[in-house]
Amino acid sequence: STIGSLWDELNFANCFKLDKKPLIAAMHLIIQSGEQTACDKIQMLLPGSEIPEWFGDKGIGSSLTIQLPSNCHQLKGIAFCLVFLLPLLSDEFDYFEFDYFGTSLECHVESKNGDGVEVLKTCDLHHTSSIFNSCHSDHMFLHYECEFVYLLEKYSGKEVTFKFYHRMSNRKSHDIRKPCKLKSCGVYLHFDENVRADDTSCKA
Repeated sequence: STIGSLWDELNFANCFKLDKKPLIAAMHLIIQSGEQTACDKIQMLLPGSEIPEWFGDKGIGSSLTIQLPSNCHQLKGIAFCLVFLLPLLSDEFDYFEFDYFGTSLECHVESKNGDGVEVLKTCDLHHTSSIFNSCHSDHMFLHYECEFVYLLEKYSGKEVTFKFYHRMSNRKSHDIRKPCKLKSCGVYLHFDENVRADDTSCKA
């Protein structure tokens, strides 16, 4: 199998001696190369709080507003970098209320021009949520996928806000959705390397 098949979920939690730069650079290279990955996505958890430089759009907290380029129909994929405030789940949460934990990370996209809200379900965190709660220092979660980029086409050229939510559910379909507790977040828009985003792009 190729290296692309190994990128579905890389867990480097508490690997504090890890040299992160080659891994982050390799992730960027895999994205740019268009190499096939499992389920057309990449997930990586590792120590640190510095959002990689190739994330052109960065913000503080659990939301980020950017100006999308006018050629979103040429968008190949989108990546998020989330630096969580730990623990991921507060001590106030009633764990005994749930007999099963299904945890997912949701990204809501809202247009300033009033085009409604798209809910982009970026990933399931069935294992990652418990891993985060075992971390005792800053960790960041990097996620890339291609599946929902078509949802952004109608927002081409518009100002949008990405809002990140933590969602939990049980077998009785009882859902809890709360904004992620983030120190910072970043968004990277991946276009074909032969196609330049127009001047309205924020360093995509």
